[in-house]
Amino acid sequence: MLPHELCARLTNASLARHRYVPLSPTKQHLSILSLLLSQGFISSVSYGSTSTSPTTLPDPASFVDARVSEKRVWAELKYRSERPVLNKMSLVSHPSRRVFMDKDEVARFVKGARVKFVPGLVLGEIAMIHSRKGWVEGREAVRRGLGGEVIARVG
Repeated sequence: MLPHELCARLTNASLARHRYVPLSPTKQHLSILSLLLSQGFISSVSYGSTSTSPTTLPDPASFVDARVSEKRVWAELKYRSERPVLNKMSLVSHPSRRVFMDKDEVARFVKGARVKFVPGLVLGEIAMIHSRKGWVEGREAVRRGLGGEVIARVG
């Protein structure tokens, strides 16, 4: 699954008030989910299989026994006062137009300034950046002095 499919799946699931979202267990998905978990947009990440019901708690034992095609990582979405914490997850960098920023441009983007025709972040939003050091959140990239491809914004 590509990042645009992941963004659409998580956004649609949160707007439809689903509790769990099944995703294929790739390194990219686990990295993105760990970023969302550390920033408080999702409650938990657990292993399971396609035999797990989306309304019940995923069973990690089913992950071990399942075939490779049936293995899933289940993201538990977070809600506050019946409203989803993850409102919108949209791509910044598209397959046809990839957006790379150096460390100075990332700093301006995180502070809210428009960079490379991309509107800056607003209050409550985070940026997911794929740098040479792996996946990092925008403010963490500024602290570490990293640039990279700005994949998505989450708010």
